[in-house]
Amino acid sequence: MPYVEPTDLANAPADAKEILEAIKGKYGKVLNIFGTMAHQPDVLKGIATVNDGVEQDLPPKLRELAYYHASQVNGCAYCSHYHRQGAKSAGVSDAQLDAVAMHATSELFDETEKAVLSYAESLTKTAAVSDAQVSAVKEHLNDTQLVTLAATVALANFTNRFNHGLDVELP
Repeated sequence: MPYVEPTDLANAPADAKEILEAIKGKYGKVLNIFGTMAHQPDVLKGIATVNDGVEQDLPPKLRELAYYHASQVNGCAYCSHYHRQGAKSAGVSDAQLDAVAMHATSELFDETEKAVLSYAESLTKTAAVSDAQVSAVKEHLNDTQLVTLAATVALANFTNRFNHGLDVELP
């Protein structure tokens, strides 16, 4: 049971309604995480802005792999559920998603995907990355894409902890 019930669009604070309407337009409904954040509209606005920002520059397949893997590492069933769907929509196969934890030795991932997954895993587990991991990523991504990758992993870690801290429930 959630510690804070998500607010619905009709009962949301006035300064959260426009954001929730945009979220509903984008996803077809107000997801519980955003309905919960709506209790504090500035947090909702900030996260919605970051979420929109990470949807730029980085190919969707790489973004969703990074987000999904961070969520898997953190054991966030909520984010794993939605980002598994997002990854599949971006072209990631079920076999790849099932093998994310073994990406380093899996033949299902190319070198770019392995570099992104390694970066996401390390940043999630230790809040740090090695020079070698950054070099591997920079063989495939430019600086703007690297910034977006770091922001994607940071956002995943934020939402994972938000969901765990408030016991946000699916759907």
